[in-house]
Amino acid sequence: MFEEFLDAPSVEGKVQQLIGFLIQKPIEEIDSNTNFKEVDPDRAAYFNTMIAEALTSHFNVSSESSDIEPLNTVQDIVDRINSA
Repeated sequence: MFEEFLDAPSVEGKVQQLIGFLIQKPIEEIDSNTNFKEVDPDRAAYFNTMIAEALTSHFNVSSESSDIEPLNTVQDIVDRINSA
């Protein structure tokens, strides 16, 4: 599912693409400090579910939506992937 649009060469670039897709913003507007949950707090549960799925299926980092709840920024997600 995510392979078609997560084609950046780095983990951070792929996470930026993922967040841009989820919050519907151009990749140029996404950086490591982008807080994706502030964009649309009502969709936080959706973001958690989709990011957990992406981490599990694309990055091979087994994740549940509850694992994503404390994460807020692109850097938080990158750190989770890199520490797995």
